[in-house]
Amino acid sequence: MNNIYLNLDDGVYDEVFVRDQYQFFQKVESGDLVVDLGCSKGYFYFKNKDKNIKYIGVDSSIDCINDFYLNLNNEKDVLVKNVFVINAFLDGRYNICDFKSIFHDAEAKKVSSITFNDLVSFVGRRIDFLKFDIEGYEKLFLEENYDLFKSRVRKFSGEIHFIAEAFPRQKVYKMLEKLKNDLDLEFKLYSVDGYDITNSFWNNIGYYTEIIINGYNQRLF
Repeated sequence: MNNIYLNLDDGVYDEVFVRDQYQFFQKVESGDLVVDLGCSKGYFYFKNKDKNIKYIGVDSSIDCINDFYLNLNNEKDVLVKNVFVINAFLDGRYNICDFKSIFHDAEAKKVSSITFNDLVSFVGRRIDFLKFDIEGYEKLFLEENYDLFKSRVRKFSGEIHFIAEAFPRQKVYKMLEKLKNDLDLEFKLYSVDGYDITNSFWNNIGYYTEIIINGYNQRLF
């Protein structure tokens, strides 16, 4: 593991820095506005920080954000700018819940929700690259608010979960079929270990517990 960064997690470091699993097909490009849902300790920001990106991260864990900020403040080789981080969880309504970080031996802390609609309004412009890892709550824009997602997101990449209570497997299948039949979208599917399963997935859909989707909206290019 690269020891430049403080308090990083080996597994997620490997996902983002080594396998670069969110950029198999479409990549973050210079000057992109990146919105990172489930930003955790900032792995995806640090992976792409040298591309002059504008970055908005959202995460439920204030402990993870604390580690993110420790590393931002520890940056010595680059001027940190255009970084904004929100301590919130994505939901379809306004509420507050207790959230415990899986990366920290700490008590659960209260955190408030933010809706996808409000987040898009806050961003106030097209999102060049939407990255997400939010344990089934990708349903809030890939199933619900789909038209808003299509009108505002140019490139997208994230984990699709099949075991999440929030987004039952059969509903995930229907969502993926809808995306597949949408002529505006081009995307590829990958196993979490990096194999392109874009075609084979449909013949073995019950095998996977999570996959990566990475694509773009042709109409926004």
